[in-house]
Amino acid sequence: MNYKNLHTHTLEQLFGPISLHILKQNETIRIVELKDEDNLCRTLAIVRFLNIKGEILKEAYDKIINGGLLGKTLCDFNIDFDKEYMGSVKVKLPDWLKNDFNTTEEFSLGFLSYIWVNDASFETPKFLFCEIIEIIPPELKNEFMQNVKPLQNTDLKILSLFNDVNINMI
Repeated sequence: MNYKNLHTHTLEQLFGPISLHILKQNETIRIVELKDEDNLCRTLAIVRFLNIKGEILKEAYDKIINGGLLGKTLCDFNIDFDKEYMGSVKVKLPDWLKNDFNTTEEFSLGFLSYIWVNDASFETPKFLFCEIIEIIPPELKNEFMQNVKPLQNTDLKILSLFNDVNINMI
């Protein structure tokens, strides 16, 4: 994966340094806000971890769970991965997220992606590490419009996590 293709890199190009604020986390689920220097939320990310294989990926996962940015951490550990964009959903923003996005808009977009790790040392050399939904603030919709496509063939378990943050799909 090229570092320049990371969502965080795009946000940093637009807003400067990005930090992470953990809202909820356990061994398999992580819900975080990616914030700029002014403490404005630039993305709400909902992650479901699926497979943590191999010593290096386990070390990277530990760093992620301890507050590391997902894509940047995988890059820092030189883990070969692909981010497969699966589709987008329109979402109704709850008041708390409108406040964190600093918007009065009612709706935005969420983009679902799969993160595949490539490791030839395993019987299955390409495996699904995690699923991620990145909900962007309404002001960024034009930046991401080229990625808008209907969501298809998706495990609905990741979408059920919207309930944890009071978000509804439209």
